[in-house]
Order: sequence, then structure tokens, then C-alpha cells
Amino acid sequence: MNGVPLSVRVNRLFALAHELDDPEPGTEVVAASVSRILGRTVEPSVIDSLRRGEEHAAQAEVLRAVAQHFSAPEQYLAADGYGDYDTLVRFKIAVRDAGVQHLSMRSLDAAALPTADEMESLIPVLENLRRTPGRPA
Repeated sequence: MNGVPLSVRVNRLFALAHELDDPEPGTEVVAASVSRILGRTVEPSVIDSLRRGEEHAAQAEVLRAVAQHFSAPEQYLAADGYGDYDTLVRFKIAVRDAGVQHLSMRSLDAAALPTADEMESLIPVLENLRRTPGRPA
């Protein structure tokens, strides 16, 4: 899963951070939260730059604060070890967008939870559910 651009990962966090019929959070809201986390002003333009892929805006402390704002692990925006978390983010977005109200796991045993590969294989199925004509919204 290496090679997912930082801007894509940032935008996926925005995409995940809302209910199905609600809009994504605005960059102003995220910038205000990041400013509180850091104890200094971070302009919305910095967040916009991250979303557009302008890597010069990618200060490590800002990335950590953005991850914290979205309750994501720091490494998702700061390092290469993000593959499984990226799959989880995409899976959660697909579940929400497909209108799935409840997922039932057969066991509370962590070993029984879906693996990244299993989630990856379910994402296209969920995306197709969203696009099925005549399916109730």
C-alpha cells in the first residue's frame, strides 16, 4: 500500500469525518482545532495546501495535530507504515456510503476481526451496493 500520497490520506480523513448526509468538515474547522492542539495559529490555507498535495505545507507537528483532530494514528500522515489504517479508513467510508447500518462480527476475539486483505476485498462490494439502482437510500 506504499505510495498513497499524503494529500489523498488527508482527504480521506475529511471524507470519513462526517455522517452520510452531512458535509465534510470545513478546513476552517480543522484549522481551528489544529491551532488549539498546537497552541498557535494555523491558517486554513495550510490545511488547504495539505489537501491539494503541496508538500511544503507538511510540517511534522501540523500533520500530527491533523491526525489527532481526526483521531487517527500519527503514522497515518507522517510515515510509510499506514497501509492497514488506510484500508480501514477506506472500508469505513465504503460502509457508510453504502448505507450499512450495522456490521456484526462473529466474535469479540481480535483474531476474528477482518484483516486488511479481507476489508480490501469488501470495499468494491460495498461501493457496488451504493451504486445499485433501485436500492433504497
